[in-house]
Amino acid sequence: MAAIRQRASRIGQIFSSPRALVEAIRIDKDKETDEDAGLFGDWSNKDLDPSPPSQRVWTSWSFFVFQFSIAFSPTTYNVGASLFAIGLNWWTILIASFIVSFMVAALLWLNSRGASRYHVGYPTFVRVSAGIYGSLIFVFFRGAVAILYMSIQTLYASYFVNVMLRCVFGHKWTDVPNHLPATAGITSAQLTSFLVLWLLQFPFAFVHPTKMTMVFAVKSVLAPTGMVATMIWALVSSHGADFQGLGHANASGAALGWSFIIAINTIISNVIPPLVNIPDMARYAKRPRDTLPLPIGIVLSKPVVVFLGMIITAAGYKQFGKAYWNMWDFYSSVLDNYWSPGARTAVFLAAGIQAFATFVTNLTSNSIPVGCDLAGLFPRYFTIVRGQVMCFLLAWACVPWKLTYSASSFLTFLGSYLCFICPIVSVMMVDYWISRRGNIHVPSLYNPTQGSPYFYTHGFNPRAFVAWAAGVALVIPGVSGALRPGSIGIAAVHIYNMGFLLSTTFSAVVYYVCCRIWPVQIYPREVGPQDESWEAMKYTEGFFPQDEIVPEYLREIMVEGQHVKAGKEPSETGELDPEKQ
Repeated sequence: MAAIRQRASRIGQIFSSPRALVEAIRIDKDKETDEDAGLFGDWSNKDLDPSPPSQRVWTSWSFFVFQFSIAFSPTTYNVGASLFAIGLNWWTILIASFIVSFMVAALLWLNSRGASRYHVGYPTFVRVSAGIYGSLIFVFFRGAVAILYMSIQTLYASYFVNVMLRCVFGHKWTDVPNHLPATAGITSAQLTSFLVLWLLQFPFAFVHPTKMTMVFAVKSVLAPTGMVATMIWALVSSHGADFQGLGHANASGAALGWSFIIAINTIISNVIPPLVNIPDMARYAKRPRDTLPLPIGIVLSKPVVVFLGMIITAAGYKQFGKAYWNMWDFYSSVLDNYWSPGARTAVFLAAGIQAFATFVTNLTSNSIPVGCDLAGLFPRYFTIVRGQVMCFLLAWACVPWKLTYSASSFLTFLGSYLCFICPIVSVMMVDYWISRRGNIHVPSLYNPTQGSPYFYTHGFNPRAFVAWAAGVALVIPGVSGALRPGSIGIAAVHIYNMGFLLSTTFSAVVYYVCCRIWPVQIYPREVGPQDESWEAMKYTEGFFPQDEIVPEYLREIMVEGQHVKAGKEPSETGELDPEKQ
């Protein structure tokens, strides 16, 4: 009892004042014993430092199932809805999805290379191109949007839970009294479903990304199985599909060309999160070639999900006389027309699979990135797991049912996310592949002092922000046009419709030109001239023997600045195999 009272007293002291609470959660209170503390000072903690060999557990199969499973989400499933509305037919939409998949596959692998080579996540890796302080802007931007998407995706997953509860309780669930006003944007039953889903997915907030691969593997089996089974049932029960009812493919000539461009921009907006988030997962690879299955995963999954969404919706239209572009609405219609124990059981299982698939996508695209970003913004107080917990809590604060119910213009703005994030990805890729030729000095990533190659001008890289601003400025008028149709000229509309292609390409070109005129500093000045050939730093994973701090697992492979086995990477010699440490 005395111990319990002592602990209760200590908890009371912690919550007695904001200052005491902040001090209690500080990571490096005791650097000697705090396992969350980093090696490199104030800009460091265990999740911002390079991942040690013991954490490099993501295999080629892990990366495949990770990328393959992401596409199985409501936002990919219903992408055809808006594209049928602009005069495209099903096969034109399918072609656009294949083109998008191949383009994004290439960019995805290019942006994973640096993180898989030097084993740091996005908040640390973006310091290379944006600067120590400049990176905070890009990290904040990604994290803020991811929190909003986290709440909205949680709401979407809860719609499936609402269907499941109807399967169990029948009219007792649908007749639950609603005690909320119409302006709330949600009913009492739906709010309960949101709570149930949130409680089911909340435990995953405490799981570190290194231990998440099995979840992706399970989803990569369950989600396709559930969706294909739904398609087969829809086709059999309706004796085919009616694509004509989804819209009229009346676009031709120039209108068809611009509609096709819109399709590419629309489809690609659904795959932007993994494109910018991939460093957060690629850091856990043993070597860059382990990430090669990433492109394969997206090419195999994205077009398939788009196609399945169109088939199920078309079959449902033929049978029910209405196009249900949201799968939860389709399942509800099945219950309306086939109410029986067998139908309830089948729909319960199918909706459960889709709820699981949706919140797993939520983890990869939103909660893990937010966890990483909060660690990057507040390294003394947040680890990835702490950040994930905060992200889940903030899902309530965003009141997503209000966002999706009445703030259509705000959702349109979120849909324009690619116009702001693609220039960041462009800058990161050009900086790593061309300007630095794959060479990163890891200790400098945590050094906010003059002379550090990533300090640039007062901690900001002007080249990166000029390139980013140029890419955004090119398409930002179109965002205004999307929010208020008719407010801008047709030329600005066309530029906006090509937002991904233009902002990505233009920012890359601007950054390349800036670096040609004003070359970036590759190594710290104090180390003197060093080898600047392609990925010359890979042999020591971004460290020099004379660096003040070198991780223990690297000390053994450094002999007077050269790798023990010349020409071999640490991962190829086996010396960094965690089982041999």
